[in-house]
Amino acid sequence: MKFLRGLVPILLLSSALLGVGSAWADDFSGAVKAGNKSYGKADYESAMRHYQDAEIEKPEEPKLHYNMANTLYQQERYEEAIERYNKAFYTEDPKLEAQTYYNQGNSLYRAGKLAEAIQAYEKCLDLTPDDMEAKYNLEFVRKKLKEMMDEQKQQEAKDKEGEKQQGQKEQTEQDQSQEQQQEQQQEQQAQIDSTQQQPQMQPEPKEGMSREEAERILNALKDDEKELQKEQRRFTGASRRVLKDW
Repeated sequence: MKFLRGLVPILLLSSALLGVGSAWADDFSGAVKAGNKSYGKADYESAMRHYQDAEIEKPEEPKLHYNMANTLYQQERYEEAIERYNKAFYTEDPKLEAQTYYNQGNSLYRAGKLAEAIQAYEKCLDLTPDDMEAKYNLEFVRKKLKEMMDEQKQQEAKDKEGEKQQGQKEQTEQDQSQEQQQEQQQEQQAQIDSTQQQPQMQPEPKEGMSREEAERILNALKDDEKELQKEQRRFTGASRRVLKDW
């Protein structure tokens, strides 16, 4: 079976399957042919079962792994397809190697591994420089990767600006809170200072009496109180002596 280059959305996929040589065992050859037939009918589950039967007979055959990888790709099992293509590289056929790099590049792209897909297409072109489909896919993925990187940079810049604005907002709120606290403290201190500075009211003497006269009266009262206390003590002492003598 010849290599055929079919079309798939966005990327071009080499969907051709490889046949078997006359040197292969009949069981192996029959399983591969049955798998290729199912693949041609887009019955990929059946194709994979036949290829797995063939793999039992020849587990190291690169062409078989290539066909199995193509089947996995059609089932959108891209990570598994990538691994199968890796096994197909154990070939001495440069054409098969180029085809494998090409299809693996498609699988890598579908798996979101754009940088690795670019490397696969470049290796394909190293082997087949005139492969226009590989050139197309290479430029397509390069452009896609650049767009993604630009979007990522824009998003990072946007996130950074958002963090900056949020930080400024928080700092402004913190400054305002500190200013309010300082104003409250200043108001409280001003009230305390105002209270302390107010003169205390001194008792005024009665109308018609001078300060000196009031002081003399107070002193006289104090003297009278002292005399009264002295008399009380003398009287109390005398009473106690009388009681004791009696």
